Amino acid sequence: MASTNLNMLNKTSNNSFSDECYTPNEAILPLLNELPKDKVYYDCTSGLSSNIVDCFLSNNYKCVSSKDSDFLTDELPDGIDVIITNPPYSKKDKFIERCYELKKPFALLLPVSSLQGIKRGEMFAKNGIEILALKKRIDFTGKGSPHFGVAWFCHNILKQKLIFK
Repeated sequence: MASTNLNMLNKTSNNSFSDECYTPNEAILPLLNELPKDKVYYDCTSGLSSNIVDCFLSNNYKCVSSKDSDFLTDELPDGIDVIITNPPYSKKDKFIERCYELKKPFALLLPVSSLQGIKRGEMFAKNGIEILALKKRIDFTGKGSPHFGVAWFCHNILKQKLIFK
């Protein structure tokens, strides 16, 4: 699931229909409390529209939209301090790997089950990971009864390795 537009999904995702879900504020606000306001944040899958960007801006954070950029291949814009996004879940490993390659602090909203996986486990062990676990499941569809939990997978952002909010 991602905060991306359809054009971005065509560039980065194998499963655009299940990956196309916007991030509700209730998933973003717990992270905002952990972030300094003097940084420039980059929603790398925002396309032309993003609830993440809108939520950051409405809470007086600087946040830049990716527009038509492809995060997995394009260079970051100048002046970006932190990468933040809800990436297409079908491409989560590629997004995690790219974030580590860029050597920027990041926060990726991913299913809690993303803690498991050989490739991810190796990346987390080598580079470190911090988790902001949300105490309740987030309803991305508005249909009620979300069937999986999500957490913010962060690097060089949180003051503790594990935070529950």
